[in-house]
Amino acid sequence: MIEAVEAHAPGASIVGVSPLVGGVSALVVRLDLDDGGARRPVVFRQHSDQVQKNHTPTVAAKEFAVLEHLSRAGLAVPTPLATSTSETGQGPWLLLEWIEGSTELTPSSVDAGLDLMVDFLHQLQGVALPATSLPGIEPIEDPAEALGPYLPDDEIGRTLVELLVAGIERSPNRPVLLHGDYWPGNFLFHEGHLVAVIDWEDAAIGDPLVDLATARVELLCTYGPATVDRFTQRYLDQTPPLNLTDLPLWEAYVSATALSAMHLWGLSPEDETARRQSTREFFERAATELMSRT
Repeated sequence: MIEAVEAHAPGASIVGVSPLVGGVSALVVRLDLDDGGARRPVVFRQHSDQVQKNHTPTVAAKEFAVLEHLSRAGLAVPTPLATSTSETGQGPWLLLEWIEGSTELTPSSVDAGLDLMVDFLHQLQGVALPATSLPGIEPIEDPAEALGPYLPDDEIGRTLVELLVAGIERSPNRPVLLHGDYWPGNFLFHEGHLVAVIDWEDAAIGDPLVDLATARVELLCTYGPATVDRFTQRYLDQTPPLNLTDLPLWEAYVSATALSAMHLWGLSPEDETARRQSTREFFERAATELMSRT
């Protein structure tokens, strides 16, 4: 942390450290700095997880570059302040602007929150990809090739393996910049406004259906099927026409990978059971649609 502060504001001292609750693939803390008598907060984010995300030493540089690119495009993201330049140490880190907000939505504000999530997704997918590649940004994996190891060892899983080996109909859309983990927990709201979308470690280039599929399964787990339907319809109503042929494949992929890693998320037994059940149902619906095409 001292290295990060020195890189951003030489001579500033840390006068407060507060752990932030959030994801499990990085250490995230608020640092209160005294910079020449002026006290201000920043966010220190250190990527340390090598189990769930298979992070490389360039993950912080990637997140920094994506945030710089999106900040310049005018999107609601934290401004990156500094990042590690060495591959040594406990894990790659970056220092970010502190933004006051909460990921929590009250029951009466969920509907408005959906609109803000839809609006941001449209903005993100409309951002021009840079002429030169951003550090660490790569095309997202092909779900038809990557899904196999995550499939359950049951009749549905074995049938899907056979389908993937035989080949299935594919109609990908034009690649866009993806968040990679598009769920309500990565949105900060303040006084009814979206103030920031955070956690860009999984950013990639790929089909816009990826972020849509992720949002759909996460909204199902958090708010239920009616909210999923509202979000999806609003998104499709406001976006240029998309080919939805690959949506069940991406839904099977994002839900199967979630089921394989859910035990690592630090959920309470009750929350994990409920989320696992909803995610399994989502996976089975996607798998059934894929199997119905044969």
